[in-house]
Amino acid sequence: MFTTLRAKLFAGFLLILLLLLALGGYSIFSFRSLEEITSSGLDQNSESILANLSMYESIVRMNAAQLRLLAGEGSEAHAVFDDEKSQFYQALERARRSAALSESELRIRVEALLNDLDIAWADYQTHLPVFEALAKRDPAKARALYNSTLSPEFDNLKNINLELSSFNVLAFRSGKSNVIARARNATVGVLIVTLVALLIGAIGSFVIARRTTRPLRALTDSLKGLEAGHLDARITVESADEIGDLAFEFNRLAERLRVFEALNVNEIVREKQKSEAIIESIDDPLLLFDADGQLTLMNHAAEDITGLMEQAARGRALRQLFRDKRLLKEVETAIEHAAAIPQEEQSSPPIVSIMRKDRQRYFRLRVARIVYRSTSTPAEIETSTKIWVLVFFTDITHFKELDKLKSDFIAKVSHEFRTPLTSMTMALDILHAEMLGKMNIEQHDIVNTSRADAERLAKLIKDLLHLSRLESARQSALAASSTTQLHESLSQLVRSLTPMYRDKQLTLDYEPSEEVVLRMPEEHLTSITTNLLSNALMHTPAAGTVTLHSEYDHERATLVITISDTGIGIATEDQNRIFEKFVQVKPTDSSTPGSVGLGLAIVTEIAARYQGKIELQSAIGEGSTFTVKLIVPEVVPVEVNGETDLFDASA
Repeated sequence: MFTTLRAKLFAGFLLILLLLLALGGYSIFSFRSLEEITSSGLDQNSESILANLSMYESIVRMNAAQLRLLAGEGSEAHAVFDDEKSQFYQALERARRSAALSESELRIRVEALLNDLDIAWADYQTHLPVFEALAKRDPAKARALYNSTLSPEFDNLKNINLELSSFNVLAFRSGKSNVIARARNATVGVLIVTLVALLIGAIGSFVIARRTTRPLRALTDSLKGLEAGHLDARITVESADEIGDLAFEFNRLAERLRVFEALNVNEIVREKQKSEAIIESIDDPLLLFDADGQLTLMNHAAEDITGLMEQAARGRALRQLFRDKRLLKEVETAIEHAAAIPQEEQSSPPIVSIMRKDRQRYFRLRVARIVYRSTSTPAEIETSTKIWVLVFFTDITHFKELDKLKSDFIAKVSHEFRTPLTSMTMALDILHAEMLGKMNIEQHDIVNTSRADAERLAKLIKDLLHLSRLESARQSALAASSTTQLHESLSQLVRSLTPMYRDKQLTLDYEPSEEVVLRMPEEHLTSITTNLLSNALMHTPAAGTVTLHSEYDHERATLVITISDTGIGIATEDQNRIFEKFVQVKPTDSSTPGSVGLGLAIVTEIAARYQGKIELQSAIGEGSTFTVKLIVPEVVPVEVNGETDLFDASA
């Protein structure tokens, strides 16, 4: 019958309506009965009281008429006797009817009093004709009859009537008590019926609500399971209402999601296998870390440099992957450097060296942040964003080896060139000194040109040998044992270069710095300063100014050398290129041969040896400013046992 959700809800409301109807009907019945009892009781009591009052008035008027008759005023006494007689009997009859209808326990007593009143009234009426006749003939005998007979009978009637009045009052009070009791019983009955109706309504509503919402609870539980990923969840609903239709559609949706997930899982597995195949095909080591710094993925090439299998390495932090502390520090520093600078702005990514199978391998380190947001809602972006860090080791060992071969070849060739070049230079000097005979002007020009080319070639060989020594490890011992007095070295260098600046009409300003003894070879300091001052000399027009400034930070053990010029400046696109080997940037209208492009490369190599860097600020026509920052420990002279010794202030 109730096959739809609407019908079931209507059944629940219908039950409540029926209970309300039953409660209202019982209440109407109870109050109607109370109304009938109250009305009948009031009618009976009022009728009895009115009848009693009417009889009392008749008795009193009869006595008053007798007294007027004795006083000689009895012209109307006979009419009064007749009227009051009929009035008395009518009132007595009403009182008897009222007593007969009464259900009070005083009814018998009232009926007995009415009978006594009837008998007394009959006796009273038997003496009235005699009294009336004597009052006309012999008033004295009439008065004697009144005093001896009528007056006592009057008092008796009056007393009986008064007693009847008291019983009427008692009957009224009894009726009032009955009405109160019936009203109380009606209230209790309505209350009981109300409680029963509430109990039946609550039980019925609970049963109907439970039967109606049970499928909804099953649907809710299934939806939670579906949200948790349990796509096999199904709802068994036997009802044929709207909830049954909803359950049927839910089961269809769950089945479609299960099929769709199976397709997606297969697709994801294929894509994962494809990605793993691509990653494994990469010959360079690759490490993927999550936001917590734990390894989530690595390829076979990474297993070679870490010495750990992927299963054993997964979930470990970077510090747990590399046992070599030196290598770990280099990798951490390289990652911090790469992470601090965006990949597109990295001009030269950091390089680390790893010893594997008795072979020194070099890797260029690149770091990329992978950010994935699963939602586009601004309120959920923070909680739904996932971040990974990809560390990619590019193997540049082959290029390093080629570069070393090139450097060794250049160094060997330069060394071999040095001896014949020295002989050629000595021969040209002998010719220039005319030790073998006089030369004409043309011969002098040829010899001078040859001498200039020989000097240029000698400078090239010197720079190549210097750069080769810097790139080798042989300089480490020299750097560890040599010291340099900063102010004295720079002052001597400025004095040696001042004539060259004066010849070109340039001003070389040196701002004297404090005298500090540094743990570094004087050759490194002079090489940095000479190359930068030589470049400034070469590219600054006449009447220009070149400024040299040095400053030492004792707290950070950092030496800062700044060289500024008012020269032609360097174009923005060339500012990164000029630090590479054999790169020369010359004005297009320059006809003089420049250097071979090794000066700034030498400065860069020396700065790297001291964990430093070189910075450039320049613009075309506005001059250039080179700033070199080196981490160099200070050496403090300490007197021990009367002898002066040197100690690093940073130790």
